[in-house]
Amino acid sequence: MRLFNSLIVILALLGAGAPPSLAQPAGELPEMGDSSSTVLSAEDELRIGKEMLRQLEANGALVDDPIINEYIQNLGSRIAANTDATTTRFTFFVVNANSVNAFAMPGGFIGVHAGLLLTSESENEVASVIAHEIAHVTQHHIARGVEQANKMQLPLTAAVIAAILLGAQDPQVANAAIAAAVGGSQQMQLNFTRANEHEADRVGMQLLAASDYDPRGMADFFARLQQETRYYGSGIPEFLSTHPVTTTRIAEAQERAAGYPARPVNNSPYYSLVKARLTLRYAVSPEQLLQQLDAGKSAGEPATESDTYLRAMIQEKLGDITASRTLYQNLLARAPERIAFIHGLAELENSQGNAQRAADIYRKGLKVYPGNTLLSLALAETLIRQREYPPARKLLEQQIMRNPSSRESYRVLARLESASGNKAASHIAQAEYYYLSGESHSAIDQLNTARRQGSLDHYHLSRIEARLSQIKDELERAELLSR
Repeated sequence: MRLFNSLIVILALLGAGAPPSLAQPAGELPEMGDSSSTVLSAEDELRIGKEMLRQLEANGALVDDPIINEYIQNLGSRIAANTDATTTRFTFFVVNANSVNAFAMPGGFIGVHAGLLLTSESENEVASVIAHEIAHVTQHHIARGVEQANKMQLPLTAAVIAAILLGAQDPQVANAAIAAAVGGSQQMQLNFTRANEHEADRVGMQLLAASDYDPRGMADFFARLQQETRYYGSGIPEFLSTHPVTTTRIAEAQERAAGYPARPVNNSPYYSLVKARLTLRYAVSPEQLLQQLDAGKSAGEPATESDTYLRAMIQEKLGDITASRTLYQNLLARAPERIAFIHGLAELENSQGNAQRAADIYRKGLKVYPGNTLLSLALAETLIRQREYPPARKLLEQQIMRNPSSRESYRVLARLESASGNKAASHIAQAEYYYLSGESHSAIDQLNTARRQGSLDHYHLSRIEARLSQIKDELERAELLSR
């Protein structure tokens, strides 16, 4: 029922109300209107994509891990930088599901299931999947699918897309949700067509080559997944359900990849570290995982960096803080530039109430990576714990100046202002966080609350009024587009 509930919520938030087709006989679907309304505009795609991402976040479907999130965003951005889609700002995220899948949503939002990262054997394989999904976006395959359907109003179409992509693990539940949404009419086929898949393969390979990855990785990954289906019993990996792979398609992909020069690709250090974090997340228990590490350790051979990192995280989970701290310190002695190790040791110290020690570790890291978002926000939160509000505020202001669309900067700023007693400023910062999260109505509520604070002068009241007017105007335009 969770999938169906998400569907209804999306319909309501997009202003559709009850699905029009529910009041119509089966087979009589509402028309989209004139031909110009059958293609999603860039504004439509961005609005729908933001709403779908918000639904994922609200349902706890995303991996909330700064190291993993920074890695996938950096990897995706490296590939997206080689597209011609200069007006699309891509957002990459990891879905908290131990299954092999990936998908593209309208507006440049691309999700990779955690299970795909864990199943991959190289960073090149992950890059190939991301490049394939980026191609679906740049080639406007979602908008083309809506144009071909030409059956549903835009909000209902968005809801059905969400029902598929937010998909859940049970196809029967997804089919039931779609059937309910369209009032028993024919199911809208949202899987990409064979032509779209081939085009995404072709464009994806071009992106891989331009990003210094080996295009052969795409065909190799598809072939390995297809070969491994015999281990899945009656089921198959979700990726093969949403991206049908045939022997012919693999052969064509291999032939196409052969046209590019072979390129040896080394995994970035963070590839194995991210897999280590995910391995712990989906382990049956930290104790069992530690036993597996011990059993796989070869006598006389030094442990790999990722295994040592995994062991440090496990020991922290098990409460052996001394052992964990020693492992982190050893890792930093060998690789002082690894943000994952800096963050790991600092957070360990924070967990033990050693905020000053944690702050010193973060400051040292920021000398190596001036302005790094992950380290800056973590240091700001540590300073807030110590009630060192001015330096924390300076850090956050610098982050917002560098990236005005940084939701997390506003989230931490709201916490800072609340802790320091600036209630109006806290509500204003929280409003920006909600706005950037696609929750414009909640942003309006926060601004109205800020406006009611008696301590504001005319200047700040005028700024709040102007921001309220801006957000309300955007909402009105969005509602007009959805009609």
